[in-house]
Amino acid sequence: MGTRLTLICVTLPGEGTATLIERMEALAPVADMFEVRADLVRDIAPLAILRARTRPLLFTCRSRSEGGQMDDADPRRARLLLEAIRRGFDYVDVEHRSGFLDLMAAKAGRGLVVSFHDFEGTPADLDGLYAAMVVQGADVVKIAVTPHSIGDVARLLAFAGRVQNSGPRPLVPIAMGPLGILTRVLAGRYGAPFTFACADADAAVAPGQVPAAHMADVYRVRQVTPATRVYGVLGADVTRSLSPALHNRAFALCGIDAVYVPLQAEAIEPFVAALPTLNVTGFSVTRPYKTAMLRYLLDVEEQAAGAGSINTVVVREGLLYGSSTDGEGVLRPLRAKTAIKGRRVVILCAGGAARAAAFALRGAGARVAILARDKTRAAELATAVGGDHDHIDALALHPFDILINATPLGSGAAPGQTPVHVTLHRRAAVVFDMVYEPRLTPFLRDAEAAGCVTIDGLQMLVAQGAAQFETWTGQKAPTDAMLQAALELQPERAA
Repeated sequence: MGTRLTLICVTLPGEGTATLIERMEALAPVADMFEVRADLVRDIAPLAILRARTRPLLFTCRSRSEGGQMDDADPRRARLLLEAIRRGFDYVDVEHRSGFLDLMAAKAGRGLVVSFHDFEGTPADLDGLYAAMVVQGADVVKIAVTPHSIGDVARLLAFAGRVQNSGPRPLVPIAMGPLGILTRVLAGRYGAPFTFACADADAAVAPGQVPAAHMADVYRVRQVTPATRVYGVLGADVTRSLSPALHNRAFALCGIDAVYVPLQAEAIEPFVAALPTLNVTGFSVTRPYKTAMLRYLLDVEEQAAGAGSINTVVVREGLLYGSSTDGEGVLRPLRAKTAIKGRRVVILCAGGAARAAAFALRGAGARVAILARDKTRAAELATAVGGDHDHIDALALHPFDILINATPLGSGAAPGQTPVHVTLHRRAAVVFDMVYEPRLTPFLRDAEAAGCVTIDGLQMLVAQGAAQFETWTGQKAPTDAMLQAALELQPERAA
């Protein structure tokens, strides 16, 4: 018997019944089923919704104590749930702590979902909670928790693995919020019959919900099974990353059974401790963990070790091997525009990305100067690559053929800013901005106006991502398709 695919259940936003029905019709191409939240819908008309269904329907009426909008003691909750049972909704969700045992008994064996939502944390005894919900007659158990650490996410997934191996009823495990997005994407890994998504980015009704189209097209959650290899991007804030779009498009085109997910972690130590449970095959590393990750690696590529920064990890038999493709992310776009050997390069900043670029450019024969606000760090990096250093405000004293911005100025974190005055750009120079949100930063806009050749950060993102893909898979990356995936997702942004 083949593995049952996980369905995408789209939670319909809180609107009137007529609008809700219109949404069902419009979302039918990306949804496998819909969740009707009666507590959110004014003038709720279960029969009208049922008659208009385009996909199977899950009906619930969420109480305030479980994140809903209807008082726990409101008598309408029981009446609406009973009507949904009698009308024949495909699934009816009754909360574990509701006390509605008669309603559970009426739906048991015919699509009863027993749910539990914890908006404060993660219960200590998940196994005991699951057993109690099964006793209530659940056909499907849904447990949604609020993790405070990637360790909480790992504990939920370890529990989900135990249920998958020996539990009498299927489980939908959800870690809410940004730490737990991977649990929504990887539901199929644990045999969940469905996973929840929102109608669009502005219509999420639970923390961490991902738009249905994104779940279907970017993450391909229906194809995720226990055999699917998992990759991801580790960082402190990766929920807006474009990397999943790039890598998942590449996996799909190359016929690789793998998925790439956000691996948000509050610190490096709990992430490393969670790795055996997360069971990833490889991962990207971004701020602020590019240097901190080094001490957990069994082996590090020579150039990455010299730079003191890695962005790519391969996991083999539980051991971690690191390298950096940040240098390739700089070299590949530059080589498409200009020769590198013998060119004078000024890099603005002395952080991890700047270090990777400096070592790669030195290796390619460039003459490198490091300009940063922290002159001590600039001097240290310049000494390591045999180049000059200075304060970032001294750019006028340093001639360059290539100018690279490795600061966050101009990004969403520092919008509208630029590291250099417009008059310091030099006509015909190649100007490279590592920032890619937005693609056209003030730094690049000024450079274009001065007659420079420009390279935006999205080109770097794709180039370093392509090199990561090749490191992990041994296959040539479909670079053009990866770039197109990023542009389709949101042409004027990146993360």
